[in-house]
Amino acid sequence: MKGENPTAQKTILKGDVILPDRVLAKAVIEIEGERITDIYEQSERTWDGRSYFLDHSNHYISPGFIDLHVHGALGRDFMDADMESFNIIGGHLARTGVTAFLATTLSAPFASILKVVETVKKSPGFPLVSKPLGVHVEGPFLNVEQCGAQNADYIKEITEEEIQLLIEATRGLKVIVTIAPEVKDNMHFIQTLRENGIVVSIGHSGATYEQALEGIKAGISHATHFFNAIPEFRHREPGVVGAVLESEKVSVELICDGIHVHPAFVRLVLDRKGLENVCLITDSILAAGLGDGDYILGKLNITVKGDETRLKDGGSLAGSVLTLNKAVKNVLDWTDLSLSEAVLMASLNPARVLGLDKVMGSIEKGKYANLTVYDKELQIKQTYVYGKPVI
Repeated sequence: MKGENPTAQKTILKGDVILPDRVLAKAVIEIEGERITDIYEQSERTWDGRSYFLDHSNHYISPGFIDLHVHGALGRDFMDADMESFNIIGGHLARTGVTAFLATTLSAPFASILKVVETVKKSPGFPLVSKPLGVHVEGPFLNVEQCGAQNADYIKEITEEEIQLLIEATRGLKVIVTIAPEVKDNMHFIQTLRENGIVVSIGHSGATYEQALEGIKAGISHATHFFNAIPEFRHREPGVVGAVLESEKVSVELICDGIHVHPAFVRLVLDRKGLENVCLITDSILAAGLGDGDYILGKLNITVKGDETRLKDGGSLAGSVLTLNKAVKNVLDWTDLSLSEAVLMASLNPARVLGLDKVMGSIEKGKYANLTVYDKELQIKQTYVYGKPVI
């Protein structure tokens, strides 16, 4: 059922509700406006005729997923920096259970990145399906030797002028900036970014173990698509992998498509980092939702075959075509986590990284009614954004 009943005082959803610590079977969620006002077992009360009732019996009602790292879908990229692309990508995300996200940039001229920021800031004035919370600036402050599918022509060190422009442009947004701390003066700017409320993430980095620890001490608190675009772990040089695994306050992103990270390493990260420090992401690109074929990603030629997206030149992985509902399903298949625990990795944990866990990321009274409904195979049936059904 789509659309909102304008005469209803409350929206009532019935189904198996996924709470942070358990699944509440045959439960009810009450929504007024944008917020959840109550959660209880179905048998506890009845509703008046003015309540708008939506029966999702035999389905799970889950907190909406939050994707901290997504580039595009359906032939569109956030680097397009226009509202049509944002809405097309947002529609794809909503159909896969994502209610909020960070529009993620590629390495490009700095003016192009600022245009993405400007578009995100304009987005509240438009009826977008899934909502951008801010930006993840993945490039250009990376190590060219670990560029992966980032265009090496645009990778550069941080400058004082550009960092101040970025800080000013992103005020009011939630922001992650991926950097390679070992490059030139990048280490020097970590504290400045943190002091301005920006989450600093280590990624596309060739840092030694000592350099990575220095960056973490300076304020790095997150790791971009962990294990990817960094050197492999070695017993005599633990590198970024060793430093991140050892640091309790650093959260990590994982692309759980079975290609970027082996299931055994997913289990290892969960064991070492703890459930609360792991965030599922897609890193999905413009080819997501389109199937096999040849595409252009930031002026680089890529090929998609099945679930793999690779550069034509060199064969490096180039993002993914993964969806977050599939990522959650994969984690359930690969680990002994409960459904509630797996869902945390795609909802409450990302909200914590952004400092939004008081208002979203779980089904609790007073939080925004960002919800998604799916069956036992995690196939999405309905998504609600700020209390309104959008698919």
